[in-house]
Amino acid sequence: MTAGGVNAHFPARYWHALDDGRLQCDLCPRNCKLHEGQRGLCFVRKCEQGRMVLTTYGRSSGFCVDPIEKKPLNHFYPGSSVLSFGTAGCNLACRFCQNWDISKSREFDRLCDQASPEQIAASAARLGSASVAFTYNDPVIFLEYAVDTATACHARGIKTVAVTAGYVHGKAREDFFPAWMPSTWI
Repeated sequence: MTAGGVNAHFPARYWHALDDGRLQCDLCPRNCKLHEGQRGLCFVRKCEQGRMVLTTYGRSSGFCVDPIEKKPLNHFYPGSSVLSFGTAGCNLACRFCQNWDISKSREFDRLCDQASPEQIAASAARLGSASVAFTYNDPVIFLEYAVDTATACHARGIKTVAVTAGYVHGKAREDFFPAWMPSTWI
């Protein structure tokens, strides 16, 4: 299903089929084991037609231009602006979460904005933002969208920032924080 050129049920990486017919999500250490139609704890990774999909690809809970100083960074482009966005859901269950209304929402409750990775990069450039931040909920759960957005941003010379707890399996971590990260993401 696509809307505005955005695939709402994007093929997810990091999963495998189990002998009992379920799929195991291999993105984070929760290792959610899903029957057809079920979603993981994050709520945005779903077993659909015998494959794992990301239901929030290209869909956001909102975009905001912030001063970079609002992010947990030290001397990263001081005085610049950052285009911030996140999706719905989260693989964590922090009782103190300041964004619980986003991180514990169902994507159909909170996802009101749509943008492809290229549209986000173009918007950041148009707005004069030196960087794009994946934030509000843990971006590990929308890894495919974050990686594609980082690639689109890098092509325009825009840096990317992931505000994450890093609760992710090793192989997925390699994609999320690749060896080339220092020269392209930061």
